[in-house]
Amino acid sequence: MLQCHKCLAILICFSIFVSSLSSYAEEEIENLIDIFVSNSKIVAIIEGGNTITSNLRSKESVLWRGSSGYLGAFLTNHRFFIISTSSDAWQALPLRKDESEKGVVSLSPYIALLVTGDRAIGFDAASNQFIETRLPIHDELIKAKAEKYVAVVITSSLVFGLAAETSAFAEVHLRVRETIEEVKVTSRKVIVRTSDRLLTFNALDSTWNEHRL
Repeated sequence: MLQCHKCLAILICFSIFVSSLSSYAEEEIENLIDIFVSNSKIVAIIEGGNTITSNLRSKESVLWRGSSGYLGAFLTNHRFFIISTSSDAWQALPLRKDESEKGVVSLSPYIALLVTGDRAIGFDAASNQFIETRLPIHDELIKAKAEKYVAVVITSSLVFGLAAETSAFAEVHLRVRETIEEVKVTSRKVIVRTSDRLLTFNALDSTWNEHRL
């Protein structure tokens, strides 16, 4: 009987330990980068220590700024700036004027996403590099969202997924007359329900899976 009580106590302790690990895994990540503009410079302070700056050009203005987890970002009328906690300098991607004015930005702790009229641009905190894909001309942008480990871009003819620690967008073509019904984005997964299919994208395998409705 004593042995049974000991086993039960061990099982209870193990269950509490597993539960705490699970809750810790989904714990919100603290912003590790502080960003601001000062004297025509963009400034990042990484984890309260290292300060990294980059000069803005004449007549270059900030349209959007944000930081989340391991990333900080600025969108200006000329460039898309990104910095991560492992960077030693701001990285800047040149933009056309019309791109920046119509750009849609979404930022998560691991992925930065910028969608313009003709391209989707991701930035992965693990690889410290920009990842780009072209969008169909004249397509309507339906959704652009980055969560912790995944990002999704949906236009009227294509669905794109991007996972952390990958080097390319994964895409699925929508069929003729196929419409988007619902989109759900969690920290590790994207679920897209269309009029014909259920499309799922997981951060672990970074590919789209199709389920017929």
